[in-house]
Amino acid sequence: MNPFFVYMRVTMKSLVSVIGLGYVGLSTAVCLASRGIKTIGVEKDPNKLKAISSGHVPFHEERLPQMLNSTMKKGTFECTNQIHKAVEATRFSFITVGTPSKPNGEIDTGYVESACVELGEALKRKKVWHAVVVKSTVVPGTTEELIKHTLEASSSLKAGEDFGLAVNPEFLREGTAVYDTFHPDALVLGCSDRRTLREIKKLFQKFYRKLPSVIETSTTNAEFIKYSVNTFRAVQLSYLNTLANLSNVLPDSDVGDVVKGLATIMKLDNRYLRPGPGFGGSCLPKDTRALAAHMRKKGVDASVLESALSVNLKQSKVIVDMAEGLTNGLSGKRVAILGLSFKGNTDDVRESPSLNIISELLSRGAVVAAYDPKAMENTRRILGDKVLFSDRAKDCIKGTHCCIIATDWKEFQTLGPNDFRTSMKTPVVVDARRIFEPESFRNSGVLYRRLGTSR
Repeated sequence: MNPFFVYMRVTMKSLVSVIGLGYVGLSTAVCLASRGIKTIGVEKDPNKLKAISSGHVPFHEERLPQMLNSTMKKGTFECTNQIHKAVEATRFSFITVGTPSKPNGEIDTGYVESACVELGEALKRKKVWHAVVVKSTVVPGTTEELIKHTLEASSSLKAGEDFGLAVNPEFLREGTAVYDTFHPDALVLGCSDRRTLREIKKLFQKFYRKLPSVIETSTTNAEFIKYSVNTFRAVQLSYLNTLANLSNVLPDSDVGDVVKGLATIMKLDNRYLRPGPGFGGSCLPKDTRALAAHMRKKGVDASVLESALSVNLKQSKVIVDMAEGLTNGLSGKRVAILGLSFKGNTDDVRESPSLNIISELLSRGAVVAAYDPKAMENTRRILGDKVLFSDRAKDCIKGTHCCIIATDWKEFQTLGPNDFRTSMKTPVVVDARRIFEPESFRNSGVLYRRLGTSR
């Protein structure tokens, strides 16, 4: 029998249903199932559902494919396209559908509203208590002002009395989603009532064995915490890039030492103290725009967030300026871009700084060659034949006048000065990710420049 149809029906009594099997939803569902918590995933996209039901993860995330196949084999995870069947068979429903950006920066809650309507209709038929847990990223106040009313209207039930309602934001980093799920910095629980809080803590006790640090708060504050963390990271990264750009022109300066001082004295998170070509991906740019739009709507000055976004957009130009200065002009020059995903260990090219760098290079008349270990196909769909794609990093740099390290893949660290010197037409390397040590390039015949240093 075709596995697609096997997984179209709900066959087990489960504990959790996860509505929306995108990056967050599938990672969450599979991790829950891996700990023996029977989980049903709900996905409306037939192609995505068919792929997942066949054991294929539709994005690159380490460990997840093996875990998906293992949980399906053990019978702790299955998926369907029918919300009402999943809700009827479970006690908790996690909403993990997307909230894409609108042109004005606000989030589009259409998928969340649609899920809530169907979820509420399913709740109407249930005779036992059920908790709805919002993991989708929504601006502060959305659960109270929109989600609760939609669920109540479609179910004819009352939140906090007839069913539970909570916000439990995720803080997953692409490339380390499995690790982050099992080892969160904290568990944020914004609950509508005491019973919901108690029951969700029991669920997470079963999952974690020992609960991590728990922040108990309101639904609005839980939403706010998610946005405050992501936008703080965005502001911090733009600030670091500004410091790195100053280090570029200061005598005998390296931003690495400055970062050490910040980390030690300010006790800041080292994971977000890395200067580079700018932040990208599905979260930081979108969430910063969304909170800025929300602040403006509420009459609050959003200039701090707007400045962070502006600095981020300009950072790709800083990198290209470095390349242009080292090559005495880019027109007609062939430039290699190593790394296309917005960060290493993922195939996600959404708002990737690499794409901004490529666009800037093309506008200055450069010919661009590109390589990435995992993001080639996603990039091809966007850029088509505008760039020359290579199958290996060493092939990509052959005959080029400049190489820009745009993504921090470990694979690129295996390249040495001799690889650049012997393969490139003019060996010029702009290390926008600071993956190499400058000392290794001294007297190598390679003109090497690392972001954030004048040495």
